[in-house]
Amino acid sequence: MPIKKKSANLLPTKAMKEWSTVGIKGYVMLMLEFMKLSPTYELARKANNEGLSRSEKKSLPKDFDQVLSTYEEFGDLSTITFNEWWKERGIYIYGTDFEKPKVRLIANVEKGEKVDPAFHRALDHYFTTSRVQEGEVPSLILSVPLGMNKRYVLSQVTKLIDQAGVSVPVKAQKAKKSLAAKRLRSAPLFTMIHLLRNKAANPNLELWRLGVIAKVSPANMEGLDAKAVKVTSKTTDQRINMQILTSRFLLKAKRTVEHAARGNFPCFTPIDLPDFNYEEMYQRYKKSQSAKKSSK
Repeated sequence: MPIKKKSANLLPTKAMKEWSTVGIKGYVMLMLEFMKLSPTYELARKANNEGLSRSEKKSLPKDFDQVLSTYEEFGDLSTITFNEWWKERGIYIYGTDFEKPKVRLIANVEKGEKVDPAFHRALDHYFTTSRVQEGEVPSLILSVPLGMNKRYVLSQVTKLIDQAGVSVPVKAQKAKKSLAAKRLRSAPLFTMIHLLRNKAANPNLELWRLGVIAKVSPANMEGLDAKAVKVTSKTTDQRINMQILTSRFLLKAKRTVEHAARGNFPCFTPIDLPDFNYEEMYQRYKKSQSAKKSSK
């Protein structure tokens, strides 16, 4: 049975200027989905929990230490939900220490109002709490007169900011650990996951059918029906082309899986690939889905 594909629009883009990790959290979530499908990461889980058989030890890659190091950092992903993992580990790997600074109202002074003890308490709270949570970034404490032309007031504020001489404006902090790619595109990653999951659920299904189900190449799938019982000679070339494209994309997806197991994501460069036992992969996928459902 084909596995439904989630919308790629759920992921943020790297252009987002969120503080902390909101801008990459979606990619980290997707990275973990790739790691769950990795045969090598599964071996790291077994090595840490159950021990490896003699045949499994013989199949270990030369850089298995790197996979073990990644496992030590990310932990057992087989039965934990992403939100649980994020709270336990993710925020400490990808998070930043401070909140995003924002303009704050410390106190509102009415006309004719004199000094009130509450002013000092509000200012103390800013310095001891709010400012500390924001990382004590350079700031201005201003008196902004109300009831005046807004454009004039803002121009005065702008001048004071310029006079402060802070050459680099405060920007969204980088996470403690960054992603491998400089340009992040979520759509191909979703397609890879969708293709791998459907391959695991239907290991003997023809590649061109898998390609249609996963929408590997929408431009080349028009007129092709993955559920067709009979196929005609009219679509022979198209099916062959889709098979080739799907084979290439599946290889790229496997590479992405194994790079993720080593903490590199997203990365598509050639890498030694283990044997992909799709039946075991599907069982891991179902186990992960059961954990998600039981947490709701």
